[in-house]
Amino acid sequence: MKETMKVGIGQTPQLCQDALIEMLRELFAGKKYNGQEGRKPLEIFKQDLPIPEENDVDADTDVAHAPYIVVRMTGGEIADDKSPQTVEFSLIICAYDTGIERAGFQDVANIKEDIVQRACTAPYFGGAFTILKPIAWALQQDDTAP
Repeated sequence: MKETMKVGIGQTPQLCQDALIEMLRELFAGKKYNGQEGRKPLEIFKQDLPIPEENDVDADTDVAHAPYIVVRMTGGEIADDKSPQTVEFSLIICAYDTGIERAGFQDVANIKEDIVQRACTAPYFGGAFTILKPIAWALQQDDTAP
C-alpha cells in the first residue's frame, strides 16, 4: 500500500482492501488468540480462506488456520458523479476453542471490539480511506464445533 501511494496510483476498492488488511495486521501484531494446539497469532486473508491443503486429520492441529480474519469485499456504490465510491466489506472472524464451557466466542468478541474501537477512534487508514458509520456486526448463532 505504501509503495502504491508513492507512485500516485488511484485509490481503487482493491487497494482499499489491501490497506484494510495492512491496518488489521498492525492492530493485531503481537496478540495471540485461541487456535489449534494453543494460542497463536491471527492470520488475515483477502476475500476467502486459502484452498485447503490439509486433510481432515489436520483440522485440529496448527496446520489449520484458526484464529483468522477474512477481509471480504462484498459490494459497493457510486451515488452520483460527484460522490466518492463507497465499498462494503465483511470481516469474518474465527477463533478455535475445544473447552466444554464454549468460551471461544469471547476471542471473536474481543477481536471484533478491537476493530470497532479502532474504527471509531481512528476511522482513516491507508492514507486515503475512511470507515463510515454505521458499523454493523453480528455473532454467528449456529454452533460450529469446536
